[in-house]
Amino acid sequence: MEIPKFLIERYKFWKTNTFEDYKDIYQQASKTPQKPIAMIITCCDSRIIENTIFGGSVGDYFIHRNIANIVPSKNDKDQNIQTLSAIEYALKVLKIPNLIILGHSNCGGVEHFYKTLSDKKNINNFEYINQWLSCLQNSYNNIPNDFSEIERITFFEQENIKQSIKNLREYDFINKLINENKLNVVGLWYQISSGLIKYLENNSFIDLD
Repeated sequence: MEIPKFLIERYKFWKTNTFEDYKDIYQQASKTPQKPIAMIITCCDSRIIENTIFGGSVGDYFIHRNIANIVPSKNDKDQNIQTLSAIEYALKVLKIPNLIILGHSNCGGVEHFYKTLSDKKNINNFEYINQWLSCLQNSYNNIPNDFSEIERITFFEQENIKQSIKNLREYDFINKLINENKLNVVGLWYQISSGLIKYLENNSFIDLD
């Protein structure tokens, strides 16, 4: 297989420019263990660039991505052991003090599952996606009936963040760290079109000014 030309060109540009500008930081990072200031669990969506949004430098953020930024319930943990193993490593080994669930607008995974349940579409076409997104069932059940479809999907995206935070509490080692004030859990929702971020406080999403 050939390496795509765009990868070669972009790598050469990065190596000549960005890497050279931050060479000392990269060299220092190679000599010391990583010590991220936060773990960010976000979506696979290519439009979410967490290091750019939060001004990340080398070693700042420990990133885990999955479809629709889900933390599975303890009852569903076998759906994706990778997510739980990433969290376990972040908290037990790296001892990261902040865990951020970063959801977003126009989430294809959330919309896919919404249409699967509401329109009975996509049921037989996506074996693995549907199995993974079944973790969203509880969040879907909480959507108000009197909302427009756009409002319902936005609510669904945000409700998924709330549910993921609730799910974190189901794991004893995570719950213990939260209760001992050794772990700060934050829920954020990012609107792609405007750059707006809302944060979860007292079960409501508030603009981050």
